[in-house]
Amino acid sequence: MKKWVKMSGSILYAMVFTMMIACIIVVLSSRTTGEDPQIFGYQFKQVLSGSMEPEFSAGSLIVVKHVTSPETLKKGDIITFQTKQDKSFVTHRIVGIKGNGANKAFETKGDNNMYQDGTLVKADQVVAQYKGMNIPYAGKLLSYAGTSAGTALLLIIPGMMLLIYSTIHFVGAAKHRRHSADLPMSEKQA
Repeated sequence: MKKWVKMSGSILYAMVFTMMIACIIVVLSSRTTGEDPQIFGYQFKQVLSGSMEPEFSAGSLIVVKHVTSPETLKKGDIITFQTKQDKSFVTHRIVGIKGNGANKAFETKGDNNMYQDGTLVKADQVVAQYKGMNIPYAGKLLSYAGTSAGTALLLIIPGMMLLIYSTIHFVGAAKHRRHSADLPMSEKQA
């Protein structure tokens, strides 16, 4: 039983440590490049408004993948596009398609909006496609992690967790060594 508990503790430690390192790398790399976090070609975008509720809410983090062939997109797909006016990014659903080839354009609408977006989205404005995964409230956490205080906390908390974990193991090893030293020689050999 003790062996199983020790092994599961080590596995849990390895998983948490790996996830913490991955989170630190993602946040620090996105902070230095100024771009959204990205892993294996999938990008994380923060949702700023409730226009796509109930699909995903403001403050969520959604997973999108870069679109290389906008001609493959169809009605019902959720896309991220860059607006011509203020160069901001919007993620809305395709509700209609006009034209084809180089002249292809998309009619878009937020699920929670009453009306379609006012302008057509040209194929060259499409940046990514939503892949059906969102993490509620993670966008707010990522925004905080992007601040100086958040970055410091992101480094301090894992460091403290590692220090506590190491202290617990050190104390446990010292107790085990002390207990072994107190045993009579006949019990040590058994």
